Amino acid sequence: MKHLLFSTLAACTLISCTTQDLELSSPGTPGIIVAHEVQCTHDDGKLILPAGLYQPEAQSAKGIYYVAPTPLTTSGIIRQGHERGGLFIANEGWQWAWIGHPAYEVTENQTSIMGKRGIIMPKHFKFEPYVPFTKAKK
Repeated sequence: MKHLLFSTLAACTLISCTTQDLELSSPGTPGIIVAHEVQCTHDDGKLILPAGLYQPEAQSAKGIYYVAPTPLTTSGIIRQGHERGGLFIANEGWQWAWIGHPAYEVTENQTSIMGKRGIIMPKHFKFEPYVPFTKAKK
């Protein structure tokens, strides 16, 4: 019994160390504008980030999740290759594409045993090329 309790405690500690706290984006956070559609290559394939206004959806200590105006086109066959996602812009300026529902993680996990450390976090893709964007006016 002691081993089971210790194992459970250790697993919960490891999970809490490897996940990141998510919050809804701060009110007044400006969106970003991607002027042209961008085809990105990542380790698992390709995806297309659409042009348009990306709205801030969630944030972590590392940066902000911006959701694309339309679904991303992916090389997958699930959902006919169209996935909800966008750009994660880190505080340091690096970028990741993501698919998933970070705001859902924040709102649905507030009262769960994991708190705001969602276990269905958005899937991230390190990609090339860098996506040029401008900040939208508030």
